[in-house]
Amino acid sequence: MAKDGKDTSAAVLQYLVMQNRPFSLNDLLLNAQLKECGKTAVQKSLDQLVVAGKVKEKSYGKQNVYVIDQDLVSSPNDPDLAQMDSKIAELTRQIAEDQAVIKQAESELKTLNSTLTIEELSAQLETLQAENEKMESKLKDLSQMKVKLSASDFKKMKATKEKTASELRKRKRICVDMLDQILESYPKGKKALLEEVGIEPD
Repeated sequence: MAKDGKDTSAAVLQYLVMQNRPFSLNDLLLNAQLKECGKTAVQKSLDQLVVAGKVKEKSYGKQNVYVIDQDLVSSPNDPDLAQMDSKIAELTRQIAEDQAVIKQAESELKTLNSTLTIEELSAQLETLQAENEKMESKLKDLSQMKVKLSASDFKKMKATKEKTASELRKRKRICVDMLDQILESYPKGKKALLEEVGIEPD
């Protein structure tokens, strides 16, 4: 159902405020709600908002581009920025701690030799599996935290997360290599070894 002029203007203004970026008329009509209003009504609303000083209009050749007046867009106040900085610092600290745990585990694994007993191997694998689960849970919590980051901070944290996942996969391969070494002198098959040490294959 088509909206009246006042509803259309309100819808256009709300959309421009929420998106806070330039739009051409055709770009605005890609929004399903505004498309229902009709091209003529949306154009008329834009003209009215420009006259009212709520929307800025710039012409590029034959195309006009519209953007919300920045005085109508709220910006984070000092407490908000301080809270964001605090959350970023906390995320950075948690990632650094996780990386330290991975490096320590990697170092410990390198010192292990091929003379481990089945009982020792089982204990080591249980510890590694618990650490892996803890790391995956932390990474999930970090990815779900809604923190406004700059593009560079987001890229840096994404790279750190990918590096952490890569380290976890490397640790799993080391565990598999350790099992293969045990199997060389183990009288039964791999399935029997896994059952004996209480490890469930992926």
